[in-house]
Amino acid sequence: MPSDVPRGALFVRDGDHFVPTDRARGPWAYDTLHGSPVAALIAFCVEQRLLEMSGRAQQAPEVAGELRIARQTIDLFRPVPYGHLSVEVEPIREGRRIAVFRSQLSRDGKLLTQATTLCLRADEQLGSVGADHAVEPPPPPDEAIPNRVDRVGNRWVSYPGTLEMRHIVPPGGERAPLVWFRNDARVVDEVPLSPAVRAAGIADFVSPFANMQPGRSGYVNADITLHLHRPPVGEWHFLRVVSRGAADGVATAQAVLGDRSGAYGGSSAASLINL
Repeated sequence: MPSDVPRGALFVRDGDHFVPTDRARGPWAYDTLHGSPVAALIAFCVEQRLLEMSGRAQQAPEVAGELRIARQTIDLFRPVPYGHLSVEVEPIREGRRIAVFRSQLSRDGKLLTQATTLCLRADEQLGSVGADHAVEPPPPPDEAIPNRVDRVGNRWVSYPGTLEMRHIVPPGGERAPLVWFRNDARVVDEVPLSPAVRAAGIADFVSPFANMQPGRSGYVNADITLHLHRPPVGEWHFLRVVSRGAADGVATAQAVLGDRSGAYGGSSAASLINL
């Protein structure tokens, strides 16, 4: 990654709060965050809760041990400002095979974003049943076109500018976009990036890539949904837009997410026209 790209985590801890760094800013307004760091932060907090459950499993057999994120849906009904943020993770269901959490992100007691995360127990011995329609990996990133968005965004550092992107099919054209990502930004410095958090950090791009017009993104998404059927592997991840529809100022889009081995899940978003 070029030396002029800011390094470090997306957030720093201040007691029970998370304080964004410049890497978490969005490109649209200096004092608001990009959706991807918000999604990564919520996935991070849920995984911390799963670790707590795993530690209790031996003392309480009814508490799950090996659970992983299978689906996360985030409602982005307010802009998330740059400031001290709190995330509360409330268990709706904690079982041996399934756990569901409701997360609320707020600032100064004002609810900004909420999410529901579904976690399922995985067992390698169970394998897969049924036909496999997984998407094969695209040409590797070293064969793609290096393409970095403007690293200073709208005159400031923003999250898209801290990612390394390589385009197989660039957004904004006639063909469905297909882009490789590499992201080195931990949520907080002391905890390495997990596979699910890496995926959460790119899932939001389904909306701008699907809805991008030449020179701009025509829609702003109001949600992010991430599905994972297996943990991602490695640093490079691809996002392939597979469908997009729009009418009356509302757009929906779906994408396949994968790594060098192929698809590991997908993401989707519903968006409002941004005039």
